Amino acid sequence: MTTKLVHPPDRLNGYSTLFLVHLDMQPKHIPSHRISDGVTAKVPQQLPDVLVASVNDKGKIMPRQYPHRHDYYEITLIEEGEGIHHIDFNTYPFNGPAVFLLSPEQVHELQRHQGSNGYSLKFNPSFFSSGNDPDRQLYAHFLFDNLQSYPVIHLEPAAFNRLQSLIQLALEEYDSAASGSGEILFSYIRVILMEILRIRKQQLQESHLQPGARQSQLLAFKQLLHQHFVKHHEVQDYAALLHITPRQLNALVQQFTGKTAGTLIKERILLEARRLLFADKLSIKEIGYQIGFEDPAYFNRFFKKNVGIAPQQFRELASKG
Repeated sequence: MTTKLVHPPDRLNGYSTLFLVHLDMQPKHIPSHRISDGVTAKVPQQLPDVLVASVNDKGKIMPRQYPHRHDYYEITLIEEGEGIHHIDFNTYPFNGPAVFLLSPEQVHELQRHQGSNGYSLKFNPSFFSSGNDPDRQLYAHFLFDNLQSYPVIHLEPAAFNRLQSLIQLALEEYDSAASGSGEILFSYIRVILMEILRIRKQQLQESHLQPGARQSQLLAFKQLLHQHFVKHHEVQDYAALLHITPRQLNALVQQFTGKTAGTLIKERILLEARRLLFADKLSIKEIGYQIGFEDPAYFNRFFKKNVGIAPQQFRELASKG
């Protein structure tokens, strides 16, 4: 069975109209879930930061047919079946086998047709709390990279079989809740992440995923951007933090992404603005303040220039469908 992943043709200035049209019957705000929310099945008390389940295990996997987000990382492996995954205003049709990768705070909704099956693996950021740099790069910067990511990956049969075997072992260990299960699960999940990274490298041939000093420097920029995008909006701010010139930073980002550093900064700010506007809780002025704009008029101009419509229009489109 062949998986086809298509970016939709109905994209309007960076967000999917299909995603927005689907909102007319959805809640007026985006619920945010924790890893334990809605779980009715018995889960190991000694493993609070990880959850492993089959997709059809209704005691562990809640059917959330509405846009939502969560504060944990999630890997979903789909063996067969088709559907649409809406992730951060982009739409990804799929026809399994495929694997989905979601990071904390991403707004998403997975619409699966009946009959699809697979596995779900969730873990809190604290699950990888050793501070070990390879682990941090593996999950936080390589696979779950909101700036330069491909959250849906097609799997050939052999690749699916390898991932299925690994996740099945993790599920058996999780359900056993035996002595040392936490350490063993940590190892299984790390191997699963490495296997997915290898598949992604083979499929997409992304140069920024290869080891090297400049790749490490790019990762450092992305980490700083994630931490400081509210406070710092200019290329020179990040160049100073990296102890390089703005010209050097732009050349670095251009080499691996085809975009300028300024473009990545704007994209990260706009993503957060869309998320907050979609939530329909804060005023436009409050949203501007929350992402670092002291002047509401300037925030309105910035958003309209880069998205094509004013923040209020974006919100109205999202709420009306």
